Amino acid sequence: MDPKMLLCLPEGDALFNPLNTMFIQMACILVFSQFFYIFLKPCGQAGPVAQILAGIVLSLLTIIKTVHDFFLQKDSASYYIFFSFLLRTCFMFLIGLELDLDFMKRNLKNSIVITLGSLVSCAIIWIPFLWFIVRFLHLKGDFLTLYVAFLVTLSNTASPVVIRSIIDWKLHTSEIGRLAISCGLFIEVTNIFIYTMVIAYISGKMMGDIFAYTCATVVIIFINRFLASWLPKRSPKEKYLSKAETLAFFILILIIALTIESSNINSTGFVFLIGLTFPRGGKTYRTLINRLSYPIHEFVLPVYFGYIGFRFSVHSLTKRHFLALGLTVALSMVAKLLGVLCACLYLKIPKKYWLFLSTILSVKGHIGLVLLDSNLTYKKWFTPIIHDMFIATLVITTLLSGVISSLLLRAQEKGFSHLKTSLEFHDTKEELRVLTCVYGVRQARGLISLISALNGVSSSPFTPYLMHLIPLSKKRKTALLYHELDEDGLNSSGGDDEFGTNEGLEINDSIDSFTRDRKVMIRQVKRVALMKNMHEEICNGSEDLRVSIVFLPFHKHQRIDGKTTNDGEVFRDMNRKVLKQAQCSIGIFVDRNITGFHQLHGFDSVQHVAALFFGGPDDREALSLCQWLINNSQIHLTIIQFVADGSGAENLVGDAVTKENNDVLMEIVGNDKTNDETDRIFLEEFFNRYVTTGQVGFIEKRVSNGLQTLTILREIGEMYSLFVVGKNRGDCLMTSGMNDWEECPELGTVGDFLASSNMDVNASVLVVQRHRHSFDIFVDE
Repeated sequence: MDPKMLLCLPEGDALFNPLNTMFIQMACILVFSQFFYIFLKPCGQAGPVAQILAGIVLSLLTIIKTVHDFFLQKDSASYYIFFSFLLRTCFMFLIGLELDLDFMKRNLKNSIVITLGSLVSCAIIWIPFLWFIVRFLHLKGDFLTLYVAFLVTLSNTASPVVIRSIIDWKLHTSEIGRLAISCGLFIEVTNIFIYTMVIAYISGKMMGDIFAYTCATVVIIFINRFLASWLPKRSPKEKYLSKAETLAFFILILIIALTIESSNINSTGFVFLIGLTFPRGGKTYRTLINRLSYPIHEFVLPVYFGYIGFRFSVHSLTKRHFLALGLTVALSMVAKLLGVLCACLYLKIPKKYWLFLSTILSVKGHIGLVLLDSNLTYKKWFTPIIHDMFIATLVITTLLSGVISSLLLRAQEKGFSHLKTSLEFHDTKEELRVLTCVYGVRQARGLISLISALNGVSSSPFTPYLMHLIPLSKKRKTALLYHELDEDGLNSSGGDDEFGTNEGLEINDSIDSFTRDRKVMIRQVKRVALMKNMHEEICNGSEDLRVSIVFLPFHKHQRIDGKTTNDGEVFRDMNRKVLKQAQCSIGIFVDRNITGFHQLHGFDSVQHVAALFFGGPDDREALSLCQWLINNSQIHLTIIQFVADGSGAENLVGDAVTKENNDVLMEIVGNDKTNDETDRIFLEEFFNRYVTTGQVGFIEKRVSNGLQTLTILREIGEMYSLFVVGKNRGDCLMTSGMNDWEECPELGTVGDFLASSNMDVNASVLVVQRHRHSFDIFVDE
């Protein structure tokens, strides 16, 4: 390529170089797409639809000769191809980085079956259609490559379009959204493999290159793993790697990708594999996600989708070609629909997801464009008209699929909403999603210990999130804008005024320690807002992440001398607002890390935890949460039921034993004639499942008023390191009078007593409030 072109120097009398016009085109795509998105977003349309439409509009403007000469200059195709390669390399690496590996492993069978169903149905339908299209359009040449091109291009699923659409619809944390992403990636990678193998077979000389590049990719993977662990050691006091160190990873990826592309082999699968195998967690992973996510999702992908629409052209097509185009679009969507429906029927996926899954997996682009323009020497049937037909088919199918998918979502909004907003009906074999909120390293360490306890050694899926809350003060000492500050929202030269240390760095170190020990990655989220609006960020985040419970830190912390200090009433107000507005269950954690519950990971000590049960929805929710503590070998759980004296309960046979020495603690009260039948049934089921098997201890305490309850709580205050209790229980005789000296009503009567520094209780406390409307909207999926 001419060096003048690389330096953006105009040739002759030209005012613009093709590279300059390409950047102007990108700017036009971003402006047009934003314009379309403003009008289409209220209708539920995803970003890719608006961006492809922006490209189509720009393509239609090239009808004007001046616009055509400006955007489609001599050698401009070389720039477009190379720049699309750079964009493709960036977002395929990021897709591999961001992919939820745990979910993919759990749903590997589902993804493979749906992929096979999609490909087989398309392969069967395209056989008779190929015979028709060859005769209808009078095509001549190698029909094997024609069939493979049709199969791969029109049966493919554009995973970047699926991912971007799923994110825009806020389904990326749902089961069906993640399944759609996994299936899209499986279909795309499978099609790349099929096409590459066929071309290699026809050429007879690519197999050696493919093997060599596979070995080179493996070497790059091992180099990345080494650098990912070595580079953070060079700057242990920095939260992120330097920009130069980040660039080193990208240069390695570009080198291997360019080398592969130079041999007429598609590098998409290799780049995706490098991202997929990159070590999860740690400073290097956080740096790459932090540096790549925003520019790729907000700039690279919109431009790439717009480029798909820009290539749309039907000027050269006749009525005969339009008929073939319509049949191709219809058969492409019908074939995908039949294949996905058969797979869903076999896998027993709920019917409400069938149509959505088949339509969202019908989106095209990306790989279809790449494979269409590659290996042209083996495609004797390829003509400009066929090229325009393929492009038009991809664009029209993608637009139709995107619109239909959004309409299905709007029609079945409740069916796709998050329903598991409490734990009482949550099966322990299903994925538990929790969100912990912290505003400093002190709270992070305590809540990470709680996450460690919930994780245990069970094989049940567990997805914890940690939200770092960064208050944005109304007045700052520095005149810098927020994006000019460091990652904690502070002036990088000033440090943290309150703690004298880098809060974000210590939080990251605590998370890394947990990840290394438990092999479970805590996904980090950062929210910056004024304190008066922070509760909205938490509530919105809990809905977007589809968590079942949110853990908040208590607004007081324990000092070295055992006393408590108030962190600020603003945090207390935040907790109160979240308790009122959150659309899921809430837990407030009173951390006494010095005398109470402490870190489990990295230690072999066993801690004793007590769940206090008085009755009511909140106590049932607290006891349901304890089911995830049971499988932790470092936790010994005891259920303490408080029963009103004189309730007339009769003792039935049933011994409760400890899991250590099988000593009998008590006989369970079975025929409970209290007014709350739900509590009795729930407790009986819990007893039969865990207590009779020796996994949990059980103690009954009979009390007649709140004073006796206080006495018992003082007696057992030194026996346990953590108390788990519900917040409210209505008008309860067993807690009557306890609220006379209540300090923190947001903890409830029992929780407030246990959290008070004036009482002889040194254990940590977890107060749980159940989502108030969860039992009304819960539907068993």
